[in-house]
Amino acid sequence: MILLEPGNRILGEVVSNVIMPAGEEKRDALDVRLCDFDDVTYRVQVEKGGNSIKVSMSCPCYHQIEEHGAKASFEKAFGAHSVEPESPYHLAVSIDFTALKDEAEKTAMCKKLSLFKSITVGGIFGQYFDALTAKKESKPHKFDLRGDTTVYLVPKNDRVTLVYEVNFSDKVDKCVAKVFMQEFVDSKKKLGSAPPMAYNVNPPQELKSFGVTENNGALGYLSFAILPRHVADEKKKDKAIKTLTTFRNYIQYHIKCSKTHFHSKMRFRASELLKVLNRAKAANPKDKKEKKTASGRTFKRN
Repeated sequence: MILLEPGNRILGEVVSNVIMPAGEEKRDALDVRLCDFDDVTYRVQVEKGGNSIKVSMSCPCYHQIEEHGAKASFEKAFGAHSVEPESPYHLAVSIDFTALKDEAEKTAMCKKLSLFKSITVGGIFGQYFDALTAKKESKPHKFDLRGDTTVYLVPKNDRVTLVYEVNFSDKVDKCVAKVFMQEFVDSKKKLGSAPPMAYNVNPPQELKSFGVTENNGALGYLSFAILPRHVADEKKKDKAIKTLTTFRNYIQYHIKCSKTHFHSKMRFRASELLKVLNRAKAANPKDKKEKKTASGRTFKRN
């Protein structure tokens, strides 16, 4: 299995080319718009002759998680650089080039900007994990990670249960996803240190507090039980947050990889069958070809 990068590589490259240009320190005016997973969009702006770069992000689920850790996580990472965003964007930062002293600081800022979405969306997970390790009470919450995926967070005294209500629009994707998610659960049994997880077509018991008692058209429900040992230190917590924020994209990526593998196998099989059919073609009896005798004389059969 391949884990996806938590950051946006294109955003990181655009920002890096501006903050750390190759060759002479010359920066032209720039206005780049790009997209990310989960319907997230960015805008990168640099004014001509200016000394700052502005990065704006639009995240459809931001208002659902703003007061549940997303805003706090954003301010912790970019508080000093935060500026008022333009519509339709939800968050924006402005970085002054002259304030970045050396290459190490510039590299760190480029990496942080590439993680713009991961830092913001991961804030809600971080808040619940911090409450778990501090043994504080938290209220259940849900948010729509994307149009076809809802995330439920159910805190308890000894764990935080995360439930992904997942669906797919394509029929083939649904078939492949069912098999993939079941195999994903089975393979987890071989990993003793990984969080307990389960997949079911029907809603788990934890969703009764949200009034969800039956499946309303979703493909299924994936549940993760995050225990204190999984987020015991900052390194483990950071890894858990990055993995959970990219989990839906992880499923989508491997479904597309599986479909590509199936298609390549089918094309290869079809090509081999065509070779067999071509070898099985009978010679046309109407074609009169020259024949040779044992002595080398030629003749045509009438």
